[in-house]
Amino acid sequence: MKSVFYVEEDFVASLLKQYFVGNGTTVFLKRSTNGNIGEQIAMDSTDLFCAQSEDPERLSKVLDTIRQKGPHVPTLVLTSQSERIPEKYKSFAHFVSLPELLESNFRWHVRLAKTMRRVEEVKTQFDGAESVLILLQDDPDPDAIASGLALRQVLGRNKQTTPLGSFGRVTRPENTTMVRLLEIEIEKVTKHALKNFDRIAVVDLQPPHLANPPEEVDLVIDHHPEQFNYKSHIKDIRPGYGATSTILLEYLLCANSAIGTRLATAMLYGIKSDTFALSREVNEWDVEAFSYLYPLANQNLMRRIERPELPPAALDALSLALKNRRVIDKVAFVHLGRVERDDLIPQMADFSLSFEGIEWALVSGVFEANYIISVRNVGYVRAAGRVLKEAFGDIGSAGGHASMAKAIIPMTEFHHRWAIDPRNTRQIDRKVQQLFLKALHSAK
Repeated sequence: MKSVFYVEEDFVASLLKQYFVGNGTTVFLKRSTNGNIGEQIAMDSTDLFCAQSEDPERLSKVLDTIRQKGPHVPTLVLTSQSERIPEKYKSFAHFVSLPELLESNFRWHVRLAKTMRRVEEVKTQFDGAESVLILLQDDPDPDAIASGLALRQVLGRNKQTTPLGSFGRVTRPENTTMVRLLEIEIEKVTKHALKNFDRIAVVDLQPPHLANPPEEVDLVIDHHPEQFNYKSHIKDIRPGYGATSTILLEYLLCANSAIGTRLATAMLYGIKSDTFALSREVNEWDVEAFSYLYPLANQNLMRRIERPELPPAALDALSLALKNRRVIDKVAFVHLGRVERDDLIPQMADFSLSFEGIEWALVSGVFEANYIISVRNVGYVRAAGRVLKEAFGDIGSAGGHASMAKAIIPMTEFHHRWAIDPRNTRQIDRKVQQLFLKALHSAK
């Protein structure tokens, strides 16, 4: 990482030097160089520019130079005079006062400075569009729903011109409760209907994981491992993040967008559900985002969302899970048969992981024309998404996180590959167990 600093106060330079020791190359410029920064420094190879001044006129000159010589360089401005700085600079630079910086995480503000450029690019891409679709998963989860709401706020649009859409529907009880309590509308769309929108954004997943992926989209924001077999004008993929809502909080802050109680509650629940309350696959930005959103959210609504009423079908599935479980090599296998609601499968996977001595839970069921698999693990073993993709990726869609994953396999595939009658669920179960155990052990 190469960082360039224009700093007028010696004590600020000392603070920045302490922070950036060991964090790549740093170059400090003196006040007299503010007129020819671009000539002295190769700005195209700079990862961060930081300017500090309490003189609005000098600071404006520095920012003019940076915008001309390094228009894509993330820029962080340290000053208490931001109200005296022209608005044109605030669209590409992140401003923070020294007291605010000293009271918070400096790395967080560096992160926001880098996101600032992306937000400007996104706004330009969507500017002038009459209709925008924010596309979620086929069964939207809390992180996706919250991210969709946040992106709409960043774009300064409403649900009439920018609906949240899905090829499927929200099914899990806590997710339907979230949508109902927070009054969130999600339209069911078809691939044919996509042509009615001027722009399409995809959040919390990438197009190849959709049932009917568009040929090209305008924006993808996601925290899952990057896929490369699709076209998007802008991609913001950050697999080191625990939730897409964390990325969108950065967008909101960079865009100076208001974050009301409803949006904060949705985003906090999105982060909490995707990270198991910050207990898995998180980075420092997820923790910062959680801390920022917590006082803004409605905790009473959060509790109601997290404890939805269980339908009678869930009790029947629970009975089957207890009766039909099979344990092999610390893996609990449970088949629920044909289910009326596919959200029961991941619910039972969560439950089955609580069996004593179990490190993995694989719960399956037949929903419509597909054999659906949900996997959970204790978190300190192999990555669930990787194992499931190796086991079933060539006969269906499969993937997920380190400790949770999902596969969807057309029932006809069992006949095509192994001449198994789709009605013979017992034989299918044995084949699934065999494929999973083979992938699990080959990954070790």
